[in-house]
Amino acid sequence: MNNALKYFEMIEDPRSVRNQRHQFMTLIGTSLLASLCGIDSFSGIAEFTEINLETLEEYFEFPYGSPSHDTYQRFWDAINPAEFYRSFVDFTESLATLTSTFINLDGKTIRNSGSDKPLHIVSAWCQANQLVLAQEKVDTKSNEITALPKLIQLLNLRGCIVTIDAMGAQRAICEQIIEQEGDYVISLKGNQGTLRKDVADYFNDPRLLGKSLRSEENDKGHGRLEQRIAYSSDDIAWLQKDHKWPGLKNIGVVKSIVEKAGKITTEERFYISSLPADARQLNQAARLHWGVENQLHWRLDVVFNEDGACIRNDNAAENIDILRKWALNALSRAKQKPEQSIKSIMRKNSMSIKHLIGNVKKIFHA
Repeated sequence: MNNALKYFEMIEDPRSVRNQRHQFMTLIGTSLLASLCGIDSFSGIAEFTEINLETLEEYFEFPYGSPSHDTYQRFWDAINPAEFYRSFVDFTESLATLTSTFINLDGKTIRNSGSDKPLHIVSAWCQANQLVLAQEKVDTKSNEITALPKLIQLLNLRGCIVTIDAMGAQRAICEQIIEQEGDYVISLKGNQGTLRKDVADYFNDPRLLGKSLRSEENDKGHGRLEQRIAYSSDDIAWLQKDHKWPGLKNIGVVKSIVEKAGKITTEERFYISSLPADARQLNQAARLHWGVENQLHWRLDVVFNEDGACIRNDNAAENIDILRKWALNALSRAKQKPEQSIKSIMRKNSMSIKHLIGNVKKIFHA
């Protein structure tokens, strides 16, 4: 257990001496264990500790018995989120080296969080490793565009491909990625003047489309058939005369045709990229970025009940969001088979405290 708790040693205990009835590591350690069981409230953490007190006493001290839910709430509201986030980064960096060159940046609003305005967090997700690499909170008076440069600065991008939706279609952001020795694949909307229109006009010309590189992928499952056709071209000299986009080497489009229950829907997404033209790679990048909704946001909502947690105090809401990411990364490491679900691991953890402690020892090499 000490190997798990070492990541919290640099966090300052914000409580006054007279209010330290329960030890710092006891509160933070039992909270982490509860989150590995899928517990999503301060009342739940308190109940988890009370029910498993006899076993937990082997690892933590409880001179005043099991802490109350109010104790946990006050504790997490007092913790400095920046310090707690640093512990999360240290833990994530201790995990295996990245096995994928793709890093997906995407934002999510946490409903029922925060005292004034719901928290909005932009995360960096590596789907191959199933890890949240870093995150940045969007200021209440700002938007994702201001948070992205701060998030990118936290990442080692050498040799990596960063995928972002249209919020990343900013010259300064693309230039920053290039300066950090990474590459970008960014989708386009109407937020950059005529850039999207110019790219769309190019691929709507049958003659130019025929000269572009092409790649096709087909997926079938759950009564749904999807065909994705990607086109990529490095014929961009004409585009750069007007737009002068940092590091731009190719433009592309992914056309998606989905058939479900007899209904056919089509969609086109246009892209700019600093990579050499490669339609297969563009198809892969687009698919991986769409996957962040299922692999990260869906898990946070459905598996961790993020939107239903209703934590209003700002510090507590942000700290518990970080704790969820801690748990998600740890549970991803605990998977013994690729097909094993995070929910299954959490369920087993909640059924047996011995199983939970065993998982913790495996995750943290205790």
